[in-house]
Amino acid sequence: MTDQTAAPQRPPRLFLRRLAALFIDFVIFGILATFAVGALSLASPQLRDGVASSFFHTRICQPADRSLPVFAEIEQNWPETEDGDTTVSARSCTVDSFFLPQKRLAMVTESRTGEDGGTFTRSVSIQLDENGDPVFPSPLIERAVSTLQLLAFPLALALSTIFLGWTPGKRLMSLRVTTDALAKDPPPLSPGKTITREYLKFWPLIANNLFQFVIAANAPKPASVSETVALLETVGTDQRAIADILVLNAATLLVLFVWWVWPFALWRGRMLYDGFIRAYVVLRN
Repeated sequence: MTDQTAAPQRPPRLFLRRLAALFIDFVIFGILATFAVGALSLASPQLRDGVASSFFHTRICQPADRSLPVFAEIEQNWPETEDGDTTVSARSCTVDSFFLPQKRLAMVTESRTGEDGGTFTRSVSIQLDENGDPVFPSPLIERAVSTLQLLAFPLALALSTIFLGWTPGKRLMSLRVTTDALAKDPPPLSPGKTITREYLKFWPLIANNLFQFVIAANAPKPASVSETVALLETVGTDQRAIADILVLNAATLLVLFVWWVWPFALWRGRMLYDGFIRAYVVLRN
């Protein structure tokens, strides 16, 4: 077979290596981001109650005394129960997170068995401060911190690539991003293309997070125990918000499949965002 009729050489897919590199980078960034958020919550006590628990956390719950003030107030405002076999339980939960403030929760759960034998459950969870008093942090704090972390992740990967020539994951997996996959010494991307590539890579997750921020902004924001318990009777509002989030997450998973997985069936060494900026991911020599 002559050179003219030979099939063109193409770089390998490297799917598992790229997936492992992304996982390593995500874990390292997650640990660093946890330290940053923990330091921020220590410096700004107003944010302490609203910051979400880290990925590395433990949750321990135990039965609580229902005569305690917060549980008594919850049961005092609890909506009337329909006929049926009903049980109400109270639990006190403690959430310990890696390098983040401890959280305490008061939870009351009602389980009711209907005439048809079906079981219906509804519950209320209220956060407590160090003195055991209820606190009601804005859900926008947690969502805003999550959005900022997600926006910072691609930038951190891009800056690591620009100044070091690699990210920790790509270094361990012997990968590099280049504009010429078949060169003996593959040239790196320009700084602008490096930043663009990282944000193109994660745009579905960023869009998902921004939409969830909008949903959280429009969600009810109770400021007392009675308002929190009253939300049990606004089932329609809660279901609409849950339905919006479920549809949003399902759509995001579909987009991620098309954006991250499906291209490997068509192009070797290239994702859609790689093709947009004419980049390849190849093995480091």
